[in-house]
Amino acid sequence: MEKHDNYKEFYRDKTINELRFNLTFYKSRLELLNEEFKFFKHLLNSNIYNPMTPNLFERFQLFKKQIGEKMKYNSNLLDEIESQYNEVDLKLECDELSCDDYYVRRNYELQLDVVDFLEQTAKLKSEMMENLKGVIV
Repeated sequence: MEKHDNYKEFYRDKTINELRFNLTFYKSRLELLNEEFKFFKHLLNSNIYNPMTPNLFERFQLFKKQIGEKMKYNSNLLDEIESQYNEVDLKLECDELSCDDYYVRRNYELQLDVVDFLEQTAKLKSEMMENLKGVIV
């Protein structure tokens, strides 16, 4: 994933509740995305397409491969979100500024990864829908 420059001045004052909210929001969004991927896999495996379409099988195989890769990365992001959510509770016991900065920076970096991932998957879904609508019988 491509990393963005950190603009820490916007993220230094996050509260524990804000961190939890953000993590919960992204977790629910990624869980929904996983269901969307399952639907697309099912759709790609369906028998509702014009078999005379050139390169249909090859395009579908490519989409299936990309979906599999995205699902794996999605799972990794969900694991990281879960881990960070559990670690945020430790922030309560941390009074040092450096400790606060650690949690906020980690959360910010994860948010950037999630947003980049959501943008990439939106492009993939758009490409798949564009291809699918032209070949459904």
